[in-house]
Amino acid sequence: MNDILAVPAFVRALAALTASGLAFPALGTFILCLELIPARFAVMHVSLLGAAVGLMVGVDPMLAAVTGAVASGFLIARASEQSSVSAGGPLGLVMTLSLGLAFIIFYKADIHAIEAFNLFWGNVLALTETEAILTIIAAAILIIAVAVFFKEIRAVLYDRELARASGLPARAIYYGIILAVCLGIGLAMRLTGALMVDASTILPALAARNMKRSLGGTLLWGAAFGLVMNLGGFALSLALDLPVSPAVIVIGAVLVIGTGALGKRDGWNLPPWPKSERVPKKVL
Repeated sequence: MNDILAVPAFVRALAALTASGLAFPALGTFILCLELIPARFAVMHVSLLGAAVGLMVGVDPMLAAVTGAVASGFLIARASEQSSVSAGGPLGLVMTLSLGLAFIIFYKADIHAIEAFNLFWGNVLALTETEAILTIIAAAILIIAVAVFFKEIRAVLYDRELARASGLPARAIYYGIILAVCLGIGLAMRLTGALMVDASTILPALAARNMKRSLGGTLLWGAAFGLVMNLGGFALSLALDLPVSPAVIVIGAVLVIGTGALGKRDGWNLPPWPKSERVPKKVL
């Protein structure tokens, strides 16, 4: 262990995996609650395009990916106010076009295969100090924001119109949730890669949802599962000489399957969020 902590790359990886494990599962919960699965695919592809542009012009690909993710977040939030965010047509166009443009950039800019490969598969051991710090800061801000605005977030996740009618800043909270999800996806690309970004968000959220708790309980369980997934996957990768991202996914899949099996065995058939936990008292 001391040998690992003596290597800066391992220290940065552990710090980023710990921070993202605690914070990013909340984003997965938001994705599941707001049915943003198709939208998140669009964000992933736009982030990949942004990273490709960054490699072409010599800008940090993580910064470029985050910029693309945030820009797509504004578009998704705006579109969702006028129609369903899960509409497949426009989002499918965005995904396909972004991926096509990214591959054109890879080809025309003569980007090295290893650099392109890292965008798809991620390489947490290749994080720079700036990228690790950015991930930690973003995770800390997310945790603080969820704690401070928990009641408002809970109300918006339950019913935006009801939250707005109660006097809450529902539009601002909703935009904040969407942008946080997009920002997290952009950051997670560097940790786990574009193809496995769900390892940091969706898998711990699914395991937490299997626990059938309130929103607060789901967020806490998600943080616990996210930490176990990331650190457990990192340890598994070192022990068996595996890539970190696939190892994290294996641990996450085991947790999701295990919690699902326990729920069926123990009869966890309560609704995930009791009504009293869904909205603030002033809304009720």
